[in-house]
Amino acid sequence: MPSSFLPKTFKKNNAPTAFVVFGGTGDLAQTKLLPALLDLFIRGALPDSFVVIGLSRKPLSDAEYQAFMKESVYRKGHNHEETVVNDFCSHLRYVSGSFAEIESYEKIKTALQEFDDSIKQCTNKLFYLAVPPQYYEDIFEHLHSSQAMKLCDNVGSWSRLLVEKPFGRDLETAQVLEKKLCSLFADEQIYRIDHYLAKNAVENIISLRFANSIIADSWKKEQIESIAIKLFETKDVSNRGSFYDAIGTLRDVGQNHMLQIFALLTMAPSDIHNPQALRQARAKALENLLDQKLDEVVRGQYEGFSETTGVAPESQTETYFKLSFISKDELWKGVRVTLEAGKALNQQINEAVVTFRPIDTCHCGSSDEIHEHRNVLRIQFAPTQNMRLSMWVKKPGFDFVLEEKEFELANEESNDVNSPEAYERVLFDCITGDQTRFVSGAEVESSWRFITPILESFSELPLLKYKVGSTGPDTNL
Repeated sequence: MPSSFLPKTFKKNNAPTAFVVFGGTGDLAQTKLLPALLDLFIRGALPDSFVVIGLSRKPLSDAEYQAFMKESVYRKGHNHEETVVNDFCSHLRYVSGSFAEIESYEKIKTALQEFDDSIKQCTNKLFYLAVPPQYYEDIFEHLHSSQAMKLCDNVGSWSRLLVEKPFGRDLETAQVLEKKLCSLFADEQIYRIDHYLAKNAVENIISLRFANSIIADSWKKEQIESIAIKLFETKDVSNRGSFYDAIGTLRDVGQNHMLQIFALLTMAPSDIHNPQALRQARAKALENLLDQKLDEVVRGQYEGFSETTGVAPESQTETYFKLSFISKDELWKGVRVTLEAGKALNQQINEAVVTFRPIDTCHCGSSDEIHEHRNVLRIQFAPTQNMRLSMWVKKPGFDFVLEEKEFELANEESNDVNSPEAYERVLFDCITGDQTRFVSGAEVESSWRFITPILESFSELPLLKYKVGSTGPDTNL
């Protein structure tokens, strides 16, 4: 049994739990889920009795699956002792089958029952859909018809379903999927994942806004000039050409990550310790987007994208977009909002930038010349997570001359080294039944109501080409 890293305030659900991972040999399972479960195991955050059941097409035995995942864990860079990794892997089981065949769900039920029988107790059950969205409806239907999520209802155990983004392709498909999901399962069983909500830097938006009077008093339209959210990558689509050609950048990061950050930056004050209240506040902020009128829409594609394996030769899929508007929302009227994201750019920028208005008159220099000195808050989400605020201070010397200095408010490098990663938080929250870091159905629908008309208008806009390693499309052409 691993030693515990848990703080005294840490409360885990120690009821025996079974994890079923659809797509158990896929990239997400290998790179995120199993390593996250291993880290939770080492922290002592998993129940004492648990099993992880992977479902995929590959014909593997339990031992082969354990060896496969052990190799994946080490390939990710974990340096844990082999005995600890072996101990964790001994909890892994495997079922070979198709998501579309009801027989696979009977095999899952058998594996679940065997675990329950081995510990002589009925377990909680967590079903994780680490699969492409086109499989969602089949899995929803078969999980319901097989009653795999009802195996222990009579003894008060829970069953929960974790669904990855993207949730739908547009408003219509999202509504169909949501209707199906909600007709088959109870709301408290559904956990829609956007792992950005579990990032420390993203959560720090909440603490910054609502736990600091100096910021809270300035967080309003009278004091803030603009809000910009940027997700820039230097990487191209690599070997994900087929996947990316089907969705594009706006669906990939705009509809989910960026709008969730926007919601946290602009939502009205609420009870941040109440999951339902916080999710309602985020949903309301996204609903307010529906009244906005974009005054700038740019879409671009880096040169060579259409030559990528899996991409159509005449592809019109965007690898870059920029959306901008001046808010009409009563809370933020007059504030400029910009959302911008792209691949194969010259630098990696993953941040929100809040620019405060300058004071009306500022005789800040050595003469009577009036200067505009703006304070700027930068919240960086990747590759490192930090928060910095620029302030104006006097330069040393005889003259009264100002210079801009950045004050570091938070930095992940200075945080507790045992701070959990986003997927650890997501899994742990689902085990404990906390939906705060998960997206509600109302949030999904409002975000698609905003994004879908933009997607529909893309065919009428020029697809601007840009060079790999550049700043993006030249909008002056």
